[in-house]
Amino acid sequence: MKKRCLAVTALSMALAIGSAISSFAAGFVSTPQGVKYQWGSGDYCTNNWVNYQNHWFFFGNDQLMRTGWIQRDNTWYYTADTGELQGGIMKINGNVYYFDTTTLKMVTGPYTYNGVTHNFTENGTTDGGPYIYTEWNSNGTIRRGTKFGVR
Repeated sequence: MKKRCLAVTALSMALAIGSAISSFAAGFVSTPQGVKYQWGSGDYCTNNWVNYQNHWFFFGNDQLMRTGWIQRDNTWYYTADTGELQGGIMKINGNVYYFDTTTLKMVTGPYTYNGVTHNFTENGTTDGGPYIYTEWNSNGTIRRGTKFGVR
């Protein structure tokens, strides 16, 4: 009887200790300040990238997800208002930019798009082309058209 009581006590203590240890599911967390990403450890992503379901997101020093323009490591990136980094040809505030579809970095210099070579700078193409229907604002919201070029 004493052994059984001791075993029950040990089991109860083990269960109590186990339930006191918190485990966190990794994922996006909505806060009054904005969206954060919580790692499985319970820590929030700080000044780093997150690859979630093959899409890239950036979280700043304040742990909040960034949208719009992001400058990091001497290069520029652009994210939609969902926080997802964008690649390809984009028109932002009237200027046309190209973002490498693999690295998602803004491309500068000559780049051929649809058979025409354009010179891309940090301020967009020097010739104003090519024509892009969907236009974005600096903060990542749509100015004209629909997201991801789908009408």
